[in-house]
Amino acid sequence: MSLHPTAEAPYLFRDWMRNVLKDWPFDNICCAHMGVKMGGAHADVSALLERAEPLFDKISAKNKKKNPSGELPPGNHPNMNVSGDECG
Repeated sequence: MSLHPTAEAPYLFRDWMRNVLKDWPFDNICCAHMGVKMGGAHADVSALLERAEPLFDKISAKNKKKNPSGELPPGNHPNMNVSGDECG
């Protein structure tokens, strides 16, 4: 997954993930490049999201410095590479 290089993008991702955690009481998870977590995954992801708050701030500040106007690069748009519910 790649975030758009805007100051708000890290927080949009964080909020999206919070909604996933609120709406979906999963117990197991399979993560790309990280493997499978059987049991307790919801609690682990919730804790990880909270610990990542300083990282969201850091990425937001970096994006704001590099892209103060918040414009998307040419050829990018909010629904890029999305077809229905599938990415690709």
